[in-house]
Amino acid sequence: MKHTLHIILLITLFFPTAGSATFNDIGVGARPLGLGGAFVALADDSNAASYNAAGLGYIDAIQIGATRAQRFNGLITYNSVSGIIPFGRIGSLGASLGILAEDSEIYQEQVIRISYGNALFKQLAIGANLKLFGTSFDAANEFVLENPYFAQTSSSAVSFDLGVITKPFQSLSLGASVENLLPANMSISDTHTDVVPLNIRAGLVYRLASIAEMSAQGETVSNLLKESLGTVEIASRNGEIYIRTGIEIWLNKAIAIRGGYGAKNGASTATTLNFGGSAKIPISNTNLQLDYGIQLLSGDFQNNTTQRFSLNLIL
Repeated sequence: MKHTLHIILLITLFFPTAGSATFNDIGVGARPLGLGGAFVALADDSNAASYNAAGLGYIDAIQIGATRAQRFNGLITYNSVSGIIPFGRIGSLGASLGILAEDSEIYQEQVIRISYGNALFKQLAIGANLKLFGTSFDAANEFVLENPYFAQTSSSAVSFDLGVITKPFQSLSLGASVENLLPANMSISDTHTDVVPLNIRAGLVYRLASIAEMSAQGETVSNLLKESLGTVEIASRNGEIYIRTGIEIWLNKAIAIRGGYGAKNGASTATTLNFGGSAKIPISNTNLQLDYGIQLLSGDFQNNTTQRFSLNLIL
């Protein structure tokens, strides 16, 4: 039964005849997950390049991050590591590696990302990613050996992303990114192509500090608002439209909570509820932030719960 489930997952998630789902936009990082995935206009931690490379332009400290994610009750895992180094006025450089695999080790995806972002001035930053995609199937597996679909058991391709963030006001950020601008054909068949789809995101973040200054609700409420934000994003991928929104509240300097909601419309529809939180742990002159996020889905994947655990080290 377990082997049959693996085959169903492979066909549904990775074969182009089932909807060109190669390199699905599952996102990176527990903090973005807790915000419903609405991160394109925020992009302010080690996950930035995965959503909008322009965010690197506003990062002024070295950041190192790692994430472990589980999908389909642990049958699918996604692990990633990333780092960002700022170089002052010349901008920031980043690099990341993400590996998706299923637990029988028949299939694996890899993404290597080299990133650059620069704040041209206080109100505007731009960024770009150079990406190397790779897929591999276990050539010794019986399912792969006997399936005529496989002309080869691995493939690779290169693409790139562009992003921009503008901050017209201190409390407002607007962001947009276009991912996979160069068509990357990841097909392992001679009869079908499997191009990683173009992914377009646009969104905004509003920081509630300005509301806190006008609040007459008392010191406690005012302090919560000072460290809180709301974010909204709309995205388009493979003919489907995604709407995502989230809120982040820092209860104090060490503890944060998050909530988010998402909706997908297109060939299939689904909604998501997202929750998460963070804990900051000061270590000497560095800060270690531990993040957790969970996503509950409706529609065809209502029994699938996605969980992510991340750490972010700020040096």
